[in-house]
Amino acid sequence: MHSSLFFKLFPPPKFLLMPHVGIDISDDAISFVEYSRPVGERLITKYAHVPLPVGVIEGGDVKDENQLITILAELVKEHGISYAKVSIPEEKAYLFEAEVPYGDFRTISQNIEFKLEENIPLSAADAVFAFDILTGENSRSWKASVSAVPRTYIEHMMELFRGAGITPVSFETIPRAIARVVSSSQEEDVLVVHTMKHKTGIYIVSQHAVGFTSTISVGSEEVNPASYTETLAAEVARVNTYWFAKNEHVGSPIKKVVIVGHDAERVAGMLRTKLAEPLPVEVVDVWRGIFNTNHYVPPILKEDSFEYAPAAGLAL
Repeated sequence: MHSSLFFKLFPPPKFLLMPHVGIDISDDAISFVEYSRPVGERLITKYAHVPLPVGVIEGGDVKDENQLITILAELVKEHGISYAKVSIPEEKAYLFEAEVPYGDFRTISQNIEFKLEENIPLSAADAVFAFDILTGENSRSWKASVSAVPRTYIEHMMELFRGAGITPVSFETIPRAIARVVSSSQEEDVLVVHTMKHKTGIYIVSQHAVGFTSTISVGSEEVNPASYTETLAAEVARVNTYWFAKNEHVGSPIKKVVIVGHDAERVAGMLRTKLAEPLPVEVVDVWRGIFNTNHYVPPILKEDSFEYAPAAGLAL
């Protein structure tokens, strides 16, 4: 069973059904995608990728609020953005697993809320959270993968977006948004490498949910590509070993490494030459689970699509 509780800001469902973009804000750039279904088939109606000046956002923290608001306001003016589902960087979220008793959505949510302070340094009043239900641990319970974010961070980002003329309808962590794209075309456990210019996210997607996240502070524009590749290969090996040890009793090792993000194809090529373990390394076909590409060719080129993965997942 797979279920999700987004960081919903407006309880009425009509807000989430309004046309909205999925907008991803990283340290490097702002990307957004909007879909429509004119005759039942999803199409891309709006999209853009705008590089951010160095220093506007660092490690997910907004350092220059005025400049960010100005850039967002320009996107509003040019593309007519009104509502958005917004990304949260991995560094701003806490991820943990919790066993929860069988129950309805509200009961499970309340049970997780009671467990927050046992697992993260935030009180229930100071956090907002999302969860995915995984397979049952036993006949009376499920396991939940929970992402939690400080409420102050959400409120701050809401203020900035509203200052630019955009109404956020929900927030979601980048790993969970990417997991939605990856899991649409993968059934086995996969290790996701999310490449950015100056940092790299390492995530594990298991049962269509995020099971592990980490970020290393080197990216695809590292001055020494060989050094970056060695660091990345070592981190992939470390995470793979950890995941195998954690799940050995249920037999769910990583089946492959998939790459999304900046310069994904080049990073995939370099990583294939460095991994000690014989793991297949692939770039993600971002559109595979989103469109019927036999009938529709997205306007975003394949080589550009890898950087749209978080926005593509948010817009779904």
